[in-house]
Amino acid sequence: METNPQNDSREPANLGPMRQDSESFGTVPKASEPFRTVRNDSEPFRTVPNASERKENHILTVREVARMFEAAGVARTERSIVKWCRRLGNEVPRLDSYFDPNERKYYITPQSVELAIAEEQAKAAKVNASSEPVGSVPNDSARAGREGRNIETDQERVEELEKEVMDLRITNRAKDYFIDQFNKERQSFAEERKEFVSQLVSANRRVGELENQLLLTEPTANKVRRLEVRGDTPALS
Repeated sequence: METNPQNDSREPANLGPMRQDSESFGTVPKASEPFRTVRNDSEPFRTVPNASERKENHILTVREVARMFEAAGVARTERSIVKWCRRLGNEVPRLDSYFDPNERKYYITPQSVELAIAEEQAKAAKVNASSEPVGSVPNDSARAGREGRNIETDQERVEELEKEVMDLRITNRAKDYFIDQFNKERQSFAEERKEFVSQLVSANRRVGELENQLLLTEPTANKVRRLEVRGDTPALS
């Protein structure tokens, strides 16, 4: 029985359709296609309050706000509060305030003050949390920054105290001036009154003396006639 010799050549396995080089790997974005929506620079980020309008909750003065910060443990000077009320360029003021042109004062809303206090407390907590442990080498730049802020705050506080001292001195001088003027006027009035009383007494005494001289120099008949005329004169009602 004859056996057919085995064919060593094998047919290539079917690996599927081969990728064409010209076939695209994916969708290529067009250069003219926008990547995203560009923000309009003229579009405001938030609603800017109108500083010329006073609201019902514009009730706190700068001094009251400074006391609130101090009570919350994040003391700030009145000058810092005023800076937060002012508009610097296009920036929105940190505190919602109204400047009264007649009283020359800022009036601030309690809501904005509470928000600013919370922000300052968060900053203080963050600084305390990131403070370096004992024994580590302090960061010179951070220490210099803290010292600079402390010096600035102390300088503002000193200037504020100097201003208060000057105001008190001016007030005391004005008070002393008015008290001195009052004392001088009262003393002058007392002297004038004393002089008027003395003149009145002298005038009365002089009138009496003249009447006595008149009675002594007149004849007796004229004296009797004058007395009769005085007795016949009816009393005026």
